[in-house]
Amino acid sequence: MRYASVMYLHKGCEAEYKRHHDTLWPELAEHLKRHGIHNYYIHLDDANSDQNGSRLYATFDADDLDAEALADHPVMQRWWEYMADIMETKTSSFEPVADALQEVFRFNVLQPDKTRVVAVLDIGKTNIKICLMDGQTGTLLQIEKRVNEVLDKPPYPHVDVESIWQWIKNTLAMLAQRYFISSIAITTHGATIACMQGDKLALPILDYEYDGVAEYKDEYDALRPGFSESFSPRLPQGLNLGAQLFWQQKCFTDAFSKVDSLLLYPQYWGYKLSGNKAAEVTSLGCHTDLWNPTSCQFSSFCEQQTWADYFPDVMESGAKLGTILPDLAKEIGLPASCVIFNGIHDSNASLVPYIGQPMEKLTVVSSGTWTVIATINGSLDSLQESKDMLANVDALGRATPTIRFMGGREWELLRSDSKAALSDVSFILEHGILALPAFSKGGGPFAHCEGRIIDRGMELSAAQQSALADVYVALMTDYCLNLMDTSYTVIVEGAFSNNINFLTLLACMRSQNEIYASRDVTGTSGGAALLSNKSLKLKGRLSLALCDAQIKPLLNLYRQQWRDLVGELSL
Repeated sequence: MRYASVMYLHKGCEAEYKRHHDTLWPELAEHLKRHGIHNYYIHLDDANSDQNGSRLYATFDADDLDAEALADHPVMQRWWEYMADIMETKTSSFEPVADALQEVFRFNVLQPDKTRVVAVLDIGKTNIKICLMDGQTGTLLQIEKRVNEVLDKPPYPHVDVESIWQWIKNTLAMLAQRYFISSIAITTHGATIACMQGDKLALPILDYEYDGVAEYKDEYDALRPGFSESFSPRLPQGLNLGAQLFWQQKCFTDAFSKVDSLLLYPQYWGYKLSGNKAAEVTSLGCHTDLWNPTSCQFSSFCEQQTWADYFPDVMESGAKLGTILPDLAKEIGLPASCVIFNGIHDSNASLVPYIGQPMEKLTVVSSGTWTVIATINGSLDSLQESKDMLANVDALGRATPTIRFMGGREWELLRSDSKAALSDVSFILEHGILALPAFSKGGGPFAHCEGRIIDRGMELSAAQQSALADVYVALMTDYCLNLMDTSYTVIVEGAFSNNINFLTLLACMRSQNEIYASRDVTGTSGGAALLSNKSLKLKGRLSLALCDAQIKPLLNLYRQQWRDLVGELSL
């Protein structure tokens, strides 16, 4: 049922009323939700204000509302008293004077009983998620997740498109029974491309970790653009997207000759949902060799290979691709009006909440399978190709200095199933047990090295193994930050933002910075949602990471020893 009323605001209190509601008490929000209240809107009519003030028109939906229980709760009483000096209230209770409004007309109401949401399709290298964000507040309402697996079979290891697509459809159909999905935003990992022949794949979507791409390495290296043009370091496997295309063109000549369009991975899923093809800069500019990030155009190499002709028009990140395909909407049970937005590379999605901030520069550590460190408005001068540093491209098309290593993958390889306490970290530091890079060959400053553990002849408990993993990824992050043009403020997004040991160690090592952890659990999904719906009120809640004074002296000695050893690896 929908409720509507008019309330009365004292003259000149409009801005204060909005401020109060911009910082709505969390306990009050929970109280409203417990009573089944949703789709709550308040509109100000200041155009018709008079000497007494302005009117506020409120509407909300609720099923089986117990108005008396709602009003009698202490948190409701406190809120009314808090608001009493700026609006007309009842004398004894401070309850706002609210005159009920009578509904006289209704037109084209789309599933008013369901919460309106933005669904974010978030395809990472390790996991695939669909995150539902409240369409008004941006609050994360629900996450559905499954493991992402590669099909290791001919013609080469490739993306299991059919399995992913079926899961997406089934999951959206399940969610649509409860939520009104008004739009779908998309974010995916990079270094992945779909070679299309009409509306079908001309070739399977290649897994970027396939070593076979190196078959034509020497020939490719002779043709690829220089670092000063593309700011793409030469990476192993298929991490340079140009190397993938070059290898496919050489090995599958007939199939590749039938390719009539190239879709980057976020845009492939956007096409599957909307039927419209597009390109986009954050995936084009991420160590692909295909893009010149300083001139914002295709690289000379991409033009010479004539691949530039196969990319659809470049559309703005988060631009409207169109509405969902009609037959697909019927199959899934989504509204025909559901809007599909042009997707974004996941590491760049983490930057979206910050790229509009009035700040000279800001460093963001985005952590997932990859730990990607980027400085918004940073200088490109410090970039070293040999250290796997590059110019990423943000959602505004700007070249953004970046360094990364496979932090999540390495952490998973080093840790155990037991969580480490700070005492376990102290044990690792006290006994000088060291993990030296690298434990994944996908990239990073030490991609050429073979990881090893100096255990001092000691057998670690399960918790101590996890502590070693925490220490290792903190040291690697600190090392990478030292190579970067880094801002005073550093914000950790994603998986490591919830790792207290990691945050404590990083804060201890970097007294020159303030280290903050994002408290928004959505990470890349939140950025993608914000990009496609700029009215969302994502506030970017942060908490300051604190150094532990007891471990700092030990850590300083340990860090120097680790640095000396990895310095020898760089020679």
